Amino acid sequence: MSGPYLSFPDADDVFWVDAPDGVTQPVYALNGPADAPAVLFGHANGFCAGSYAPFLKELARHHRVFAFDARGHGASRWPNGSLAELFTLDRFADDLGRIAGAVRTRLGDAPLAYVGHSLSGAAALMLETKASPHWAGIMLFEPPVFPPKDATASKEASRLEGGTARRRADWSSPNSFFDRLKGSATFQNFTDEMLRAHCSASLRPLADGGFTLACPPAVEAAIYGTNRIAALWAKCGEIAARVDLVSSDPTLPTPSWSSLTISALAERLSHSSLTAMPKAGHLMFFEQPGESLALITKRLREIAERVIEAPRTLLT
Repeated sequence: MSGPYLSFPDADDVFWVDAPDGVTQPVYALNGPADAPAVLFGHANGFCAGSYAPFLKELARHHRVFAFDARGHGASRWPNGSLAELFTLDRFADDLGRIAGAVRTRLGDAPLAYVGHSLSGAAALMLETKASPHWAGIMLFEPPVFPPKDATASKEASRLEGGTARRRADWSSPNSFFDRLKGSATFQNFTDEMLRAHCSASLRPLADGGFTLACPPAVEAAIYGTNRIAALWAKCGEIAARVDLVSSDPTLPTPSWSSLTISALAERLSHSSLTAMPKAGHLMFFEQPGESLALITKRLREIAERVIEAPRTLLT
């Protein structure tokens, strides 16, 4: 690999957004048709923008696409400090607000929709409780919002936090990482193209050879822990924007805990819709990229039609 590490090196453009606490994040731009709706995409915990590269390139065939590496992930840079303070849901939300502003500077008056997966979906909800960016549309794929006193959710978060902290960080090559993940129950339903993209994007080259996870296990684990104690559930009733929720299949033999609570989340939101993806797990973008793309493009088409009718009106 030549040049500095980026999780999405073949994006059409990259620019950087700085946070007051010393975090710097890359935003990747993919050029779609000039008159197409623009969408900002946020990734899940432990992944990065480049993990979704094949999917995002397909999305960019008909839309202008922006994606970013969240703090602690991919090519983002962060200072030394308490992980529990650097990686709170509040800070992810504030980052998203700054990134949306930077993208809008490039777009001018063009409307901007947001699609968030997992952690980045929860960050969008938290941002809405603080200062809404007035997206043209918000589509969140199974944001993990923890209901109070929910034993199942708490147990799952503890399992993820503990298991992630023990994760192997260093690998000889993306191929060795691919071979290991392909045999794992979590990743076995990924398409090969999406899994290879993730394995290539999420490993940072080491100076003396080999690779290491660009999102260190300790950081990923800290995020599970801080998200679990976030007070987001209680604040969701304050959100006035329309939110389109997508969940994994709650009828799977081992369903995601969030697929079992997302209907209650939808009820807490003033304006929401809820769609479940049959036979898909929590990492649906990697298991069913085509179906995920179809859901997003359908919603963006609706947004485009609304903008044509009233160019200055945003969906709420």
